[in-house]
Amino acid sequence: MLHPQELSAAQISEVLAEVFGVRASTVLQRAGGADAGATVYQVAGPDGARWWLKCRRYAVDPVVWEVLHHLREHVGLREVIAPLPTRDGAAAASWAGLQWTLFPYVDAFSGFEEALSRAHWQRLGRVLRQVHDVPLPAELSDRLRCPGFDDDTAVERVGAWLQRADARIPVRDALGEEYLALWCRHRQRIEAIWQRCRELRARIGEGRASRVLCHADLHAGNVLVGPEDGVYLIDWDEMVLAPRERDLMFVGAGIGGRWGREQPPGFAEGYGPVTVDPLRVAYHRHWRILQDLQEFHDLLLEPGATARPPAQRRQALRYMAEQFAPGNVADCATRAWQAAQG
Repeated sequence: MLHPQELSAAQISEVLAEVFGVRASTVLQRAGGADAGATVYQVAGPDGARWWLKCRRYAVDPVVWEVLHHLREHVGLREVIAPLPTRDGAAAASWAGLQWTLFPYVDAFSGFEEALSRAHWQRLGRVLRQVHDVPLPAELSDRLRCPGFDDDTAVERVGAWLQRADARIPVRDALGEEYLALWCRHRQRIEAIWQRCRELRARIGEGRASRVLCHADLHAGNVLVGPEDGVYLIDWDEMVLAPRERDLMFVGAGIGGRWGREQPPGFAEGYGPVTVDPLRVAYHRHWRILQDLQEFHDLLLEPGATARPPAQRRQALRYMAEQFAPGNVADCATRAWQAAQG
């Protein structure tokens, strides 16, 4: 299957014209993004109009797009960015084995590019509370994913790698060698994260918690901030029904070296009163690290890894190293673990 990064500007322009009725004069790949199976492009038309295009090797369930339009049109959450329709009225298109979605361009910066002001944090808290409190019609909620512990593979896969001698891990090229060196360097911390995640999962057990609509990937890169305290939530591919801690854990998680503060000024004021389970916050922070490690491993060591775009694999190496930097996700997960011991 073609990887989205391998698309040419001519191919993209052809699909945009035929499927979306968009005439593209410029197509630029957006830098960054940790999604190994997707690529985002900025598209500009000859009249100056702009869009974001996301191409994926996987398919997002159509209910996600339906929920986004429900939030915008029926709840009034204009801060939620939903895809534009194809010429046939669909939310997404398929071409060359890829799923294509086109989004309106938002003139704003991501939370990785610009720090949130107090007013931004307050607005984000308010919008997220509205998302979490929205009563979805059954025709939508019944079709959304409700993941549980049994749906997870990251804990089991990382555990299997830890139990295998490092010398037996197959290495396929120089980038794989670099990854294995990072793995060995941080192996002790990785094992501690894995053990804590399992313990937290056991402590949470089968305890029931109310499920709410969650973005589920609410790191700084998926929040756009603009003038006049504007805040926009993008990239809802992972949307689920889950305990609200699935989203709230991101505030203080330090992903990408951002949002490492547990109580940024304005957020709690905007979100409003809530009882947060520290066990679930800690679990989701640890689980997220293992999930990322699983993706890095697949990009750099699994069969077929060397066929992936080199730039994407080098980026994965950089992200892997950053996870263990001071103030990044490993440190923030440890802090959440300590808070959960009280």
